[in-house]
Amino acid sequence: MNTLRFERLAAIKTPLVNKFYSQHNARGRATKHDQVWVAYHDFAIVAACRIQNRSDYLFLSTVLVAPTRRRQGLAKQLLKYALVEQNSHVYTFAYAELTDFYKSIGFNFVLTLPSALDTLFAVYQQRNIVAMQY
Repeated sequence: MNTLRFERLAAIKTPLVNKFYSQHNARGRATKHDQVWVAYHDFAIVAACRIQNRSDYLFLSTVLVAPTRRRQGLAKQLLKYALVEQNSHVYTFAYAELTDFYKSIGFNFVLTLPSALDTLFAVYQQRNIVAMQY
């Protein structure tokens, strides 16, 4: 069996994605309140992202593809799968070198953020990121 599938994890499976994040030294950790979306290859997680609810705004974070699976379009497929399921705008903070990637999915630059996200943006600003919205 050599299948790739995308799904939203049930909250009870959050430890599985956090194990994946830890294995690849990702900074973020999912909580049971996050929407966690994963790509499975057979039974192994090979890509993940999470969508957090931050003061009634959706925020995409911790997008990660296993190093051996990068440059195969997995991140784009996973994000499209997760984003189509949302019923409001989704914000993210993208590293400057990844803005073309996010624009190719449908994100656009945003100049004014809701205050709840603006405070968060201030924390990350020194990392050479830009605010974007889907």
